[in-house]
Amino acid sequence: MPNLEYAGDELPSPEEKTLFRKYEVGRLLGYGAFAKVYRARDVHTDQNVAIKAINKQRILKGGLAANVKREISIMRRLRHPNIVRLSEVLANKKKIYFVLEFAKGGELFAKVAKSRFSEHLSRRYFQQLISVIGYCHSRGVFHRDLKPENLLLDENWNLKVTDFGLSALTEQTGHDGLLHTLCGTPAYVAPEILAKKGYDGAKVDIWSCGIILFVLNAGYLPFNDPNLMVMYRKIYTGEFRVPRWTSPDLKRLLSRLLDTNPQTRITVNEIISDPWFKIGYKEVGFHHDYLELKDDNAGSGSTTSTGDNLKVMNAFDIITFSSGYNLSGLFDDREEGERFLSKNSPEKIIETVVTVAEGERLTVVTRKEWCVKVVGGHNSILEMTVELKRLTDELVVVEVRIRESEVGPSDRIYTDKIRPGLSELVYKTGPAGCP
Repeated sequence: MPNLEYAGDELPSPEEKTLFRKYEVGRLLGYGAFAKVYRARDVHTDQNVAIKAINKQRILKGGLAANVKREISIMRRLRHPNIVRLSEVLANKKKIYFVLEFAKGGELFAKVAKSRFSEHLSRRYFQQLISVIGYCHSRGVFHRDLKPENLLLDENWNLKVTDFGLSALTEQTGHDGLLHTLCGTPAYVAPEILAKKGYDGAKVDIWSCGIILFVLNAGYLPFNDPNLMVMYRKIYTGEFRVPRWTSPDLKRLLSRLLDTNPQTRITVNEIISDPWFKIGYKEVGFHHDYLELKDDNAGSGSTTSTGDNLKVMNAFDIITFSSGYNLSGLFDDREEGERFLSKNSPEKIIETVVTVAEGERLTVVTRKEWCVKVVGGHNSILEMTVELKRLTDELVVVEVRIRESEVGPSDRIYTDKIRPGLSELVYKTGPAGCP
């Protein structure tokens, strides 16, 4: 079950054997500017995993804390057989650890770097890639950094997409409905990103898929030059030549994938209907475990009423709400929090929180239908925000976030005074259901 824990262990020194007394860490698999990935073994299950260790200090200096939180949020909502699965997140003061599914086959890049693939094999991996991209886009997720280095292979040589660190969500689009953050790897970047006028996340993923398919079939990049500006000019004008061994049907598909005009570029649905793509294609079967969640985005400035806005949540989200999968403390050790379920109405919950807070002489600074914020006394030693989300017709998720200042022991105010006053709100499902 996915979980978020905090512990004092670092990656083990040569003298140490395990991380968090659970993972025996092995060799380094790869590294980047902010993270290192290790092979590891779960000592309890004997299962191989990959551990991505992220340096907090470098992330904070680079202003990328929000990216890490978003990556966790995105990976926990994606459940597809061709996506590397996030099973656990661990953290301490210096590092954050993603415990990931281990892809035994390694990087696809390493395989194609040795020799180009046959058209048959290129098609197989491209079909799996498009299955993933279609799935992600249907859930409002855009990868934005697709390349062979981020495509792994499992023990059965099936594709596993990884590294959602640069991914974006539909809600990140601007008023024009487009994304504006410049990101991606130069040789795989879409021409509309270079234009710096905003872009459709789905369209740029399709472009990157076209680059990948070209590389699998040709063994080299369609746009490449030692001079970066020259390469960008080739991308912008769509200057590329397919190798002579490329079949007419594949050549036609590549031309539609690498269409410099995003408006006419082929879509996922059109790809699936393409004659070259359809050969031997079987839709990936996986279980959709989704339900509708009413949500008014309390606290986000939205004025949409709860009844008018539907949010999709999967079973993973339900599990993490009930088990306290809280990301607030990853980069700010002063902020703590918890979640619990309640059968009470939102009005009753908010009223109870306000009554208990005012009874402790706390000041209510914000009160909305689905959110309330209070601060503690004239010294503001406690800042508490309570947000509600409708989970089912009967259950409400109550999320409490507490930020303590250096003035006084605010955690005692919440633990000793406020928390007991909220106990009547908790949906009792057993010992684990108590706040």
